[in-house]
Amino acid sequence: MIGKRIRHLKRYQEIVSVLVKYGFGYIVKEVGLFHLLSLPKQIVSDFNGTGNDQKTLGKRIRLMLEELGPTFIKLGQLLSLRTDILPEQIAEAMRDLQERVTPVDIQTIDQIVCRELGAPVSEIFAQFDEQCIAAASIAQAHHAVLKTGEEVAVKIQRPNIDAIVENDIEILWDLASLVDKRYEWARTYQILDLVEEFSLAIRSELEYTIEARTTEKLFAFFKTDERVIIPKVYQDYSTAKILTLDFINGYKYNDLIQNCPADIDKKTICERLVHSFLDQALICGIFHGDPHPGNLLFFSGNRIGYIDFGQVGHLSEPMKRDFGDLIIGLMRGNTNLLLRTISSMAVMPDDLNERQFKTDLDMLRENYYRLPFKKVHIGAVIHDIFSVTKKHRIHIPKNYTLLGKALITLEGLITGLDHECNILEFAEPYGHRLLIRRLDPEELSKKILMNGYDIFENSIRLPGLLRKTLMHLNSGKTRVEMKLPQLEFLLAKVDRAANRISFSIMLLSLSIILACIILGETFGSRSLLSNVPVLSIAITIVLFMFMLVLLSIFRSGRF
Repeated sequence: MIGKRIRHLKRYQEIVSVLVKYGFGYIVKEVGLFHLLSLPKQIVSDFNGTGNDQKTLGKRIRLMLEELGPTFIKLGQLLSLRTDILPEQIAEAMRDLQERVTPVDIQTIDQIVCRELGAPVSEIFAQFDEQCIAAASIAQAHHAVLKTGEEVAVKIQRPNIDAIVENDIEILWDLASLVDKRYEWARTYQILDLVEEFSLAIRSELEYTIEARTTEKLFAFFKTDERVIIPKVYQDYSTAKILTLDFINGYKYNDLIQNCPADIDKKTICERLVHSFLDQALICGIFHGDPHPGNLLFFSGNRIGYIDFGQVGHLSEPMKRDFGDLIIGLMRGNTNLLLRTISSMAVMPDDLNERQFKTDLDMLRENYYRLPFKKVHIGAVIHDIFSVTKKHRIHIPKNYTLLGKALITLEGLITGLDHECNILEFAEPYGHRLLIRRLDPEELSKKILMNGYDIFENSIRLPGLLRKTLMHLNSGKTRVEMKLPQLEFLLAKVDRAANRISFSIMLLSLSIILACIILGETFGSRSLLSNVPVLSIAITIVLFMFMLVLLSIFRSGRF
């Protein structure tokens, strides 16, 4: 960690200064990064947290992340999904994060294209607009025309953004480790796991070959559906840092709100939004993770276009089933089904109070049992579920939180278009459809065969595993792991107490030695050493030893 701080010293100083600026100086001091501040800031800054107004906490965190740049903006966007661990007020503030960036000049863009595609812009494209059509902290997009005549959108990564992100990720790991050691809440909410999740997500977003594959899968999935438009990927003009797709230009969401075209029906659009999204999530298993107005386009004939698949979620077959069971359990008032489903889809803490958890689920169920679909808001349902899981420190996997956030965004879009429309009313047929699929003889036989195969495989492996276990027991190689969460805390207290006792003994010893030397000098007889400054030498040696012990105690950080 020390090596990282030296290597990224300037960036560390920037981050620490911004933390102090927005009222988080007490964290800087408590985790041991106080020395990275300049002397004037050390003098004038507040390190007690006395200026912390909880009402403005979310806003201050948002402004801080915006000032820290692209990596931290992306971190904020991830945190906005985690209402299972963050207070809603802070998560809501994270959703207002804005990327204020200056577009990269055309000369730099030309250099990137030449390096990635092997030729300058003028040789590859028949036309390439110098003015970008969209600019963000990670990339910007330009309209272009291929030599073969197709209109395309070219998404180009900003120069050196991958190096900037990697440096910031290293620093985030260091900061997260320091906070994890210092604060109980950081361990409770598994902040290190959160940083790991974020690292994987942003590295994936920087790799355009992954986005290209995802877009191609959804393009193939909706190829025969005329109601949904997914842009085609041009692989010959795409690399890890450049993504070239069909340029689709339709009505924007605000066009429908302000002056809806005559060839578009809002209610039909709402229904198709819900159906197309559920098709992605519950049938295809890949869904758009951020269906906000900027990533949607609308066309005559009530067609919908999705763009920008940098943030996507994935649902496996068991995850699809669990999500369906969650909604069914709420609507049918089945607490046991809710308990089983959440246990299956989430990571439960070892010390879970199952009785209290079931009581909370009963209360949650009562809020929605026998309630008509048109009166149920998906945002409220998801918020209530996350509130219960957060209370019991249950960890919800990223893809579920991403799905929840996407559904909340979708509900907001639908409400904005037509107040009478309800997302669950449109989704109800999917519930019946999923139920019919589960009861389909072919599906049931597949499941029975797979379960039978697993049982058969495990029964074959069981004797070997049992023999191996018995051999380990017989040879004494078996390890027993004990998880004692409070042990480290108790050891730290014992260590601190021992250091204080050592300090006291040193003070007492110093006093006794000095007293003996003074008495000896005062009342003792003269000798050959009478002319040697024994008192001064002795005091110097004792003080030197005393300072060595004292320094080692303080360096341990446990005094």
